[in-house]
Amino acid sequence: MKTYSPADLERQRLAHLRADGYGRHRHLYLHEAMRRLAAAVAARKPGAPLTMLDYGCGKGGFIEEVRNLDLFAEITGFDPAVRQFHARPSGRFDVVTCLDVLDVVQPRFMDALLEDVAGLTGDTAVFDCLTRPRQDSPLKPHPPFYWRQLVHRGMEAMETKVEFAGMDGFERVVIEARPRASA
Repeated sequence: MKTYSPADLERQRLAHLRADGYGRHRHLYLHEAMRRLAAAVAARKPGAPLTMLDYGCGKGGFIEEVRNLDLFAEITGFDPAVRQFHARPSGRFDVVTCLDVLDVVQPRFMDALLEDVAGLTGDTAVFDCLTRPRQDSPLKPHPPFYWRQLVHRGMEAMETKVEFAGMDGFERVVIEARPRASA
């Protein structure tokens, strides 16, 4: 499944090489949401080890944060622009995070990316997208309703929460979604 062009991949690789901090965002404000999601999934799967995938994980900053929370037995990262995480995983993961990814993907690949995330999600996916512009950022901001509608095209959008409301360059929307039931 094609979710990016060769030019997009090269742009992301260069961004990671040029700036050590690029792809290391820790998303500390998501700790409570991850605890809540892990508890909810554990209640639906008593005794089963929980798994998580960070789709578009960059250099793995969020993976390190979640690992410290000790919520998941297995945490996997995927980012085709980072050598350490370039191999696309297979199977399904209880929780899939997709943070600052929809903001950079080209519109022609959006549906394929959402389909890919849905196919890897066993229970819940978490999307995090920028909603207010920031000067030096490659991320493309849109209002929260735009991102929710976009996610809903590929998955069942459940919860939506705005973080850092009103802050230019920081305001973001966090959307929790589930794969649609097979027909």
